Amino acid sequence: MSKYRLSAVLSFVFLLALLAGCVKGPFVAEKHAEVSDVKIVERPAEPAQAGPPEETAEPGEPSVMVPLPVLADRQAIGCIFPLSGRFADEGRKALDAALLAAQIFSHYSSSPWKIAVADGGEDAGGIKQAVAYLADQAKVMAIVAVCGASDAVAAAAEAQRRQVPLILISSKEGVTQTGEYVFQHFLTPSQQAEALARYALDTLNVAIFTILYPEDDYGEEMLGLFGSEVGKIGGKLLRSVSYNKSQTDFTAQIQKLTADKMVRPGKTYATRQEAKEHEPLDFEAIFIPDSAFRVKMITSQLAFYSVRGVKLLGTSLWHSPELLKKGGEYLNGAFFTDSFYVNGFLPETNDFVDAYYAAYGREPAGMEALTYDTTRLVIRVLESSAVGSRADFIRSLQAVTGFCGATGCISFRDSRVAYKNAFILKVENGKLVQVK
Repeated sequence: MSKYRLSAVLSFVFLLALLAGCVKGPFVAEKHAEVSDVKIVERPAEPAQAGPPEETAEPGEPSVMVPLPVLADRQAIGCIFPLSGRFADEGRKALDAALLAAQIFSHYSSSPWKIAVADGGEDAGGIKQAVAYLADQAKVMAIVAVCGASDAVAAAAEAQRRQVPLILISSKEGVTQTGEYVFQHFLTPSQQAEALARYALDTLNVAIFTILYPEDDYGEEMLGLFGSEVGKIGGKLLRSVSYNKSQTDFTAQIQKLTADKMVRPGKTYATRQEAKEHEPLDFEAIFIPDSAFRVKMITSQLAFYSVRGVKLLGTSLWHSPELLKKGGEYLNGAFFTDSFYVNGFLPETNDFVDAYYAAYGREPAGMEALTYDTTRLVIRVLESSAVGSRADFIRSLQAVTGFCGATGCISFRDSRVAYKNAFILKVENGKLVQVK
């Protein structure tokens, strides 16, 4: 893929402080003209107290929230990223993607978009503080936030309280149920389960499934979601087997998964009939919702016990450079879902990859692509003259259908969760290819 240079388009965005005293508030980006010059102001020792006050209730009575009207700047967008702590590198790359989106739009806009950048930190307290500041002091029209599942809940509650539209880039299921100001743009676990199950049935002609899953929250969640989707499409979940994430020997699990029909190397059978009973498998696919590292351990042992001729299926956790390293040969022909592939075949994907590479000299990953698309979507909604308030914004965002970006086309449903057509990726001869 060509990596051409962007033109002067990359020098027109301005990061504005929005308020004269904003550099004294929580970690807002100072005004700069160049992406490389973005500077994040350190978080103050004492967080600024802002936002709607609460009425004091009489004993035994519930407290009543009295929101203060906030006149938001329709050119101002808030962004929250983990810019400190363990995920700072990922956060800064996501910030790069947001700035790139604003730069490109500002090139042909009548006035530059104002981006207020806040550090969400590593805890719920930090992200709540960031939401409060951006909503009430920076007066942004909407907030784009990249955060983990637990922080997403805190951010959603604070955004609903402050009545500021929040678009979460997070995998947390059900977070939009917090209220009408909370949206989500992510290929959720339920969407992945639906896409994978339907592709397996409709394209791979697989109808009988097994699941090998880790004993953790994610494994349990994917077990329920994928099993449910298999039932909906008319397939059959034959059996499911769990394992401890600390183990490295999966012999017992493979034995249970195959109903003891695995071939044991070096074992001799008394009769031809006994040997034959151990040969055929009674299922067509194995779904393994785990990391690339652990999946490779499992699939190498499946091969050792001659568990072959079945489809291997996985989630976006598989999408890692680790997948194709030593041991990846056992995954040849496997399929998994994700919302982005750097060498995908969509023109919007290719355009984004080229632009990002030209701006920053590196290829983007999925989080950067999701951030880019989300920022573009927010700006696209704000371009409408009909959007003059936060209430207008949430109505317009709710009505979005068929917005196509680097991560595919999205539409918002009544749940305010972006519905996305998942990418289906296949391991083929040591490489990844997009097949859907």
